[in-house]
Amino acid sequence: MESIVKGLHHITLVTGNYVVNNRFYTEVLGLRRVKLSVNQDDIYHRHLFYANFDKPTGSAITFFEWPELPRGYPGYGSPHHLAYRVGSPEALAKWFHFLREGNIAARGPYVYGGLASIYLRDPDGVLLELTTPYPDADIGYLKELFTQTSTPTAISQDMRLTAFDHASPIISDPKLTSRFLEKFLDIVKVDDAGGVLRVLNMDGDVYLRCIVDPVNVDGYVARGSVHHIALCVESEEMQRLVMRRLNSVGWRNSGIVDRFWFKSLYFRDPDGNLFELATEGPGYDVDEPRETLGSRLVLPPWLEPLRQQIEKKLAERDAGNAAEWPTVFEEPPEPPEPLAQ
Repeated sequence: MESIVKGLHHITLVTGNYVVNNRFYTEVLGLRRVKLSVNQDDIYHRHLFYANFDKPTGSAITFFEWPELPRGYPGYGSPHHLAYRVGSPEALAKWFHFLREGNIAARGPYVYGGLASIYLRDPDGVLLELTTPYPDADIGYLKELFTQTSTPTAISQDMRLTAFDHASPIISDPKLTSRFLEKFLDIVKVDDAGGVLRVLNMDGDVYLRCIVDPVNVDGYVARGSVHHIALCVESEEMQRLVMRRLNSVGWRNSGIVDRFWFKSLYFRDPDGNLFELATEGPGYDVDEPRETLGSRLVLPPWLEPLRQQIEKKLAERDAGNAAEWPTVFEEPPEPPEPLAQ
């Protein structure tokens, strides 16, 4: 059986201030803003997209700007964190020192499940993991490498964040989640070990590392939270197949939604985590030249007649939402997550 899902498409979170958010993800993490738009379901709030310029699918982190919301917290329905892949342990060590030099409280290194990782928080408190494959699991060598690595003055080519590694929703029952993924998405490559349910694509790459916690409480999605996780499918035909399966058992879903840059189908898993199935195309450059992606506010055609009203509302909100930069970065938790050794 071949899975309908190819891997991650994008991950959407919540920020309180787009200016601070933009500075962190472009100037600190070195991503490129590829789209500046509005939340199509809440049109007087911004929606920002950052991604690898050459391959946005599987690298795009997006943010709804909702300054009115309080701080969220993880639990069922509110995923724990997301992880970016870096190219090597050496690049990971560079990131650790680069972040610390910028007064960002990075923790690490940690070794678990074939990965070496460091953790940090963004200005809203989002927990981020930078990780690289590390099958040797030699924490001693890794700590020595971190000690010997000097602090880079800028993000070098080998440090570039080119794609996500995984996202980590919190689940209560790995067997239930596995059955759900198999029944509706044809996902059969799962590995339940050490409190983590790993979900793999057909190439054997892990794109979900679900944290298993049978005694957790419901989370709260707000500022500093992962709002939803978007999985990539090839076509609307695949979305309709999943929609028919969901409808056949009365499982609530959004139906196919046209987002202009891709089409979407939304539904929740048994623990309330919000997932989206998003098509690969037509892409972020369908309405902007690649050279100037993300440089101006763009709207889907059906919202363009409301541009003047939208821009006025955004300006009014900005007047009461001052940006504070540099900001104080919170420490990541210790340990940063339940680690499978």
